[in-house]
Amino acid sequence: MTSIRGPLAHLDSSREELAKAWLVRLIERASLEEIRDLPTDQITLEVPELISDIVRWAADTNGGPYQLSEEQTKRAASLARLRTGGRDARAADLARDVTALQAVLVEALKEEVLEHHPESFAETVEQLLEATGAVQAAAVEELVRARSRVLESQANTDALTGLGNLRHLRRQLAHLVDLHKRYGHPFGLLLMDVDDLKRINDAHGHQAGDCVLMQVAMSVRRSVRSVDIAARLGGDEFCVLAPEQRATSVVVLAERLAVAVEGEVATPDDPPVSISIGVVSCPEHGEDSEALIDLADRAMYRAKAAGERVAVGEPPSAEEVAEEAKT
Repeated sequence: MTSIRGPLAHLDSSREELAKAWLVRLIERASLEEIRDLPTDQITLEVPELISDIVRWAADTNGGPYQLSEEQTKRAASLARLRTGGRDARAADLARDVTALQAVLVEALKEEVLEHHPESFAETVEQLLEATGAVQAAAVEELVRARSRVLESQANTDALTGLGNLRHLRRQLAHLVDLHKRYGHPFGLLLMDVDDLKRINDAHGHQAGDCVLMQVAMSVRRSVRSVDIAARLGGDEFCVLAPEQRATSVVVLAERLAVAVEGEVATPDDPPVSISIGVVSCPEHGEDSEALIDLADRAMYRAKAAGERVAVGEPPSAEEVAEEAKT
């Protein structure tokens, strides 16, 4: 960056006052709720730095496109967070905010230029507008990326428990199957069902049933490794994928999960909540996603019928292996 000379130097030295002037403009067109949520302390800290960025970019007369550093991009994107108090922002709102900041800067520049540098007003304003345009582009781009991340997370998350959903599980399962076929990495799959959830719903209402599901999810999250993938498939069914684990290790994990749920989840005036778990692993029980889920499902129901915590899936027969190889 070049050193700041001429009328732009006045803007840089007045950045705190200009930030306050921008805040006044926001307040003038904000609702009472928005005014209450405005993080004035954060604005006082961040917006003057952003103004310095804009002024320095405008003072750089190299003629090339503005290249924002990572830190400068974050400051530009912070306009959306500052304005919305943490709520989702729209690109149109962000554009209005940048326009308001631009108006504050041009107004201050006009006062300075008309008095001391009238011949350079048009050129300086053009540089300033180009710089604020770079800020707006960076802020909107970051806003779109952030919104995309939120939508992707929502598309893969169970709304009640915060675990992954069925869509997320299928994608992760397909990925683990691919890893096994290419590199030979094993993995385990645990399919779980909450016992007697219908009775809990009938006796205490669906709100109590939802509370049980959330408690089960918390127990699962606390009991699995950070690399394991936990998901709620819908209703009272949960699933855990355990990378780099074979059947014997996955059974140990299943037992730990069952004990954790029984010790941590309960409903009023009822015995502890229990779960039934079916366990399979790849490659011991096959290499097809749907076949593994089906085997785990059957093992889970065997455990439930026998009153046991865990049952291991039966390895495929030679005929089933041959049939799978044909597909």
